[in-house]
Amino acid sequence: MRATVVRLVVLLFWASAVLAQESPFVPREVFDLWNAELSGDRSFEHLRHLTLHHSPTGGSRGFQEKMRWILQKAREAGLDDVRLVDHLPYRGTAWTVQSAELWMLEPERRRLTSHADVPVAIANYSRSGTWEGELVDVGAGSSDADYEGKDVRGKIVLVSGSAAAAMREAVWERGALGVVYYNESRGLEYPDQVAYIGLNPNPPAGRQNTFAFSISYRMGLELKRRLARRTAPAAIPGAAGEGTLEGEKIVLRAEVDAEFHPEPKNWIVEGWIRGTKYRDQQIVLTAHAQEEKYSANDDNSGCANLLEIARAWTRLIREGRLPRPVRDVRFWWVNEFASEYAYFATYPEERRALLVNINQDMVGAKQSVGSRIQHITRLPHSRASFLETVVGSVAELVMRGNTAYLSAGQAGTPQPFSRPILALNGTRERYGAEIVPYFDNTDHHAFNDVIIGVPGVTLTNWPDELIHSNYDDLWQMDATQLERNAFIVAASANYLATLDTEGAPVLAAQVRSSALRVLSEAFARASELLATAPTAARPQAYQDGDNLIEQAGLRAARLLESVRVFADSALAEQLSEDAREAIGEAGYLRERFALQYRRLTGEAPPLVSPSQEEQAMAAKIPEIVGTPAEFLDKRSSIGNRGLHALMAFEVWCFVDGRRSYLDIYRAVRAEAQLAGEWYYGRVTARQVAELLDAGVQAGLLKLKP
Repeated sequence: MRATVVRLVVLLFWASAVLAQESPFVPREVFDLWNAELSGDRSFEHLRHLTLHHSPTGGSRGFQEKMRWILQKAREAGLDDVRLVDHLPYRGTAWTVQSAELWMLEPERRRLTSHADVPVAIANYSRSGTWEGELVDVGAGSSDADYEGKDVRGKIVLVSGSAAAAMREAVWERGALGVVYYNESRGLEYPDQVAYIGLNPNPPAGRQNTFAFSISYRMGLELKRRLARRTAPAAIPGAAGEGTLEGEKIVLRAEVDAEFHPEPKNWIVEGWIRGTKYRDQQIVLTAHAQEEKYSANDDNSGCANLLEIARAWTRLIREGRLPRPVRDVRFWWVNEFASEYAYFATYPEERRALLVNINQDMVGAKQSVGSRIQHITRLPHSRASFLETVVGSVAELVMRGNTAYLSAGQAGTPQPFSRPILALNGTRERYGAEIVPYFDNTDHHAFNDVIIGVPGVTLTNWPDELIHSNYDDLWQMDATQLERNAFIVAASANYLATLDTEGAPVLAAQVRSSALRVLSEAFARASELLATAPTAARPQAYQDGDNLIEQAGLRAARLLESVRVFADSALAEQLSEDAREAIGEAGYLRERFALQYRRLTGEAPPLVSPSQEEQAMAAKIPEIVGTPAEFLDKRSSIGNRGLHALMAFEVWCFVDGRRSYLDIYRAVRAEAQLAGEWYYGRVTARQVAELLDAGVQAGLLKLKP
């Protein structure tokens, strides 16, 4: 039997590269329904309005205006019980800019920039006032060396580094009036791009921000050259020399009218598609509305798609072409991260009503602009779930159906796309997408956090050199890509919302395949670690590979158990048996890995036994104490102890009152090594132990007897 299992595992590993044209979660007739009804062009029309609002913070007036507009459109889309949740606590600083202008007064009068012309020209958390002063070039402006030999008191500094750092070094420490920042990082590719920047929203005691303006690289270089312009030598016959470096005197005037809002609140616009059967297994779809003007892709694209999914889904139900789901579907337009954390800190019991989250953030990019790829995340290992199987399958369907293949054309398959999803006014570009290991940076991350504990994935394109700048506007958006991403979210959510016990065996079968793929990927990665290790490092590589496979078995078991929420008693029993078999299969693969070590080295594999440090870790079992709000307050004061931020996040997420420090370390180390150090960095036992100890000392955790 075991030989059969291993053959199956190997086959599944190679099968991961198969160009699937079908998904068991989207039958052909359902594909056709969504493809006909969803409209990227309608999403694009929503974008036209959403980009009008400068909403730099969740408490800004622009954000509130945008949310009121979304509220009305959500009602028009046909959602049930649409409401504005406007009473949630706001932990940040709410700020609105009314106007801001930067003028050159000498040597000529000229408006350099203004908030009215370029909304991102003024840094977040600049305060109201009027300032006049001479401009001084201080290079990056972020270190003591940048100010050597330069008097900036009563002057305005030109910087190419962090505006917040320049505020600290030039204004707070040396008496400068304010900051003019130019965008050097993307200057060669986009010389007229103006970056969206911010200052410290909570200056230290005795300090306050003045202003910082953001200008383009081209304008920054112009000012820099003029300040350093070489003057001609005196016109004396026979005189030699190249002149002096006196430069021009440039005087600027900055005018800012901005408002800091007392006692702001976090807002959520919420709407529902009410299910017929289950009230405690809700599907939550999210997108965030706060960002700078224009933020067409980040994340007005997600907000627009959420409105379009709502319209299409309610219409399909109303016309009887799709059944009403058995589970509730919640639509949330939020202030990124902050709304979710504020909501669950206020209503911690609501966590138990949620099943999964699917987030959209940056889902409308014209991919030929900047070579952008749509990334669809896997789940963190701490949240192993059927969700990854479902969304991954639907995403693969769209990827393969909207990419041209030479052999497919030779087989008579329609070209360029076999399952085209195209907007009428969009491009005919391929759907460049990739399913990648977990990353954060958007709203699904809050759901995956240990204090909420709901599996969440996101669709987010990357790289994006237009993000957070005046270039994130409608011209670089594509209605076709909006429609494709909306399809993935809608079809995945519809499948999960309508799945009942009768259909659960199909999901279970696919999740079994995913569990075997987890094992095969771990075995392949362990073999790779061993094969690439220097001879002297092979014993350690063997121990790491053995741990990788063991942790894969545990993860595969958790993945299978996640399907129990849909299962009747018979299927639930099967899933428990499958989970036990997955751990057994991991044990067999560990034996095969040991044999591989013998064949490679001619020696018996080293004993895998805990060190003294690891033995001490095995004796400590942490559990979380306090409410979600208390957890957030205390964790914010604890760093990452040298870990990659996502691996520190996973350390917290693996705390469950059953795992020891050592269990947590092994799980997180395996997760980092599966993706690779280039992706998640290194994880050491000491780092994990120090982070957990810091949590205990802060009162975030307690150790069980």
